[in-house]
Amino acid sequence: MEALTGFRSLKWGEKAIGGIRYDAILGRDYPVLSVSEQFDPTFMQYIDRENERVTDYMDNYLAGGGGDLAKSSAFAFFPEYALVGRISGTASKSVEPLKKALDHFWPQGKEYEWDVQPVITIDSIERFKKELKELHSFNAKFTTRRTLDSVSFEGGTTGEFYGEISDAIGADLDVEIKVSIPSDALLAAPARKFKEMMGDFVSFAAKQNRQMQVNGIDLAGKLLELKLVEHPVVEQEDIIIGENEPKQFTSLVEHLIKVCAEKQTDLYQISGGEEYE
Repeated sequence: MEALTGFRSLKWGEKAIGGIRYDAILGRDYPVLSVSEQFDPTFMQYIDRENERVTDYMDNYLAGGGGDLAKSSAFAFFPEYALVGRISGTASKSVEPLKKALDHFWPQGKEYEWDVQPVITIDSIERFKKELKELHSFNAKFTTRRTLDSVSFEGGTTGEFYGEISDAIGADLDVEIKVSIPSDALLAAPARKFKEMMGDFVSFAAKQNRQMQVNGIDLAGKLLELKLVEHPVVEQEDIIIGENEPKQFTSLVEHLIKVCAEKQTDLYQISGGEEYE
């Protein structure tokens, strides 16, 4: 808040880096850094439905030459864990404009630079290890990884089997498998042994960040399904705007703040662990 308050007082020309213009939005639950990335509309056209024609966009809108079109996005800063929420008016997911702003306006000395990384969902492998009592089935996609040391191979006996094929043909393999205990043979003891035997393989396959899904019974005797793939935290929601309401950047910012408030507890739990459980 302090940094953005000072930034807001800068002159117009001091708030830009090349074709990217920044500003601060304060007075809300989260301080916000707005980003306007200039883009060139050369050769773009405008479909004029009212007059049933297609005309050059620049002829219609930029004849005066007094401004530029810009892609809009905004970053909201959480009070803890150096967390930042982002929203954009386009499909772009780049955080490079934020990194540029941090390094340019708030440098940490010549030897350091800012880094921006996605928040990753809680690793469900721990839930597989601690909560799943019986393994009934799993689906997995993985790629064999040949190494110079053929003795050391990740993935337990299942991984070793496909690894031997990979070594024999001299190329890695993309593998997709589904293994389950038939319902008429599903007993507690074999299901517990199944989990024990597949533990190394499940960890190996899940760490490749591809499909890895397991089904079984948890410690409370309830059915449990886990998707063991880590991925960045991304929220996709519809912004409801009335038919006659303008689609303004302000609406985008308000939606960003709303989602940040709704997800703050979950994000803090991911970032802080047991402190928020």
